Amino acid sequence: MVATRLGVLLCLVGATACASAGAGSGGGSSAPVARWSGSFRPTTMASTAVLAPATPNKGSGAIVVTPVSTSPARAKVELSVNMGSTEGGQHAWAIFTGPCNSAGPMVAGQNEFPPLEISSSGDGRFQGEMSFGLEPAGSYHANVYWSSRAHDLNDVMMCANLSPERSGRR
Repeated sequence: MVATRLGVLLCLVGATACASAGAGSGGGSSAPVARWSGSFRPTTMASTAVLAPATPNKGSGAIVVTPVSTSPARAKVELSVNMGSTEGGQHAWAIFTGPCNSAGPMVAGQNEFPPLEISSSGDGRFQGEMSFGLEPAGSYHANVYWSSRAHDLNDVMMCANLSPERSGRR
């Protein structure tokens, strides 16, 4: 009799714990993130004594980040940009926590993001797996820079806020 009551009590505690774990925080979807995507938008250069007032930069593109594994954390990144007419060369890019124009940390070390090779027509592409993961409840953005090194927010040519796309599984 005591064993039966103990068994029923353990089942109730287990069912309650599972129901609590399944409840999403803040009303968000509990489905896993299938991928993150965003469209690059040109930033506006700040006004300085040397430059004219805020000048829009040119450039467009897209980024898709697809989780590959969680242990170890790996993601497939597909990035394509067009910078308009250019002389080619290399441009830095990176993914950060937080929305565009925020100074959040990179999701991986700066040297983990290979430079974008830009053709004479202004096109650049990167496709490959990288060692980082994105938290489903997190906020992220990607920057492409004017130079071959990711220095600071003043060097950002274009930015893309990454939006999660949930899979249909629950």
